[in-house]
Amino acid sequence: MSRTPWGSRVLWATGLVTAAAIAAGVWVIDSPNQQRLKRLDGARLSELQALDSAARSYWREHDALPADIHALLEQPGVALSSSDPAGGPDFSYRPLDASHFELCARFDTSSADGPRRAALNEWAHPAGRHCFRRTLARNDDA
Repeated sequence: MSRTPWGSRVLWATGLVTAAAIAAGVWVIDSPNQQRLKRLDGARLSELQALDSAARSYWREHDALPADIHALLEQPGVALSSSDPAGGPDFSYRPLDASHFELCARFDTSSADGPRRAALNEWAHPAGRHCFRRTLARNDDA
């Protein structure tokens, strides 16, 4: 009796299980490139949140929104950037009225993708260019 057929079957089965495990791992945790894109989108959100905070601070100090992003960036003691961390289009800011403004950026991924869905998050975004409409309230005075 030869042991080759049985050993060959075990080898093939082990190879198939290993390939399936690797494929499942990549499917669950995303590819390295997809992870990189998500990290860049996280950096974009952090920058936008810093711009949001600076706009609110400017509004508390001046009782008005800055006219443009340059006025926002040129505040004393503020180190902000309007540049995309990956070299894409710069972020944009636009006052809408006395208590509303927009912050816009281009995202590589949707925040709804992956295990941490952000459907109810105020910073949820689709892939592509997206603008966040921000609202100021008197309780922002704190």
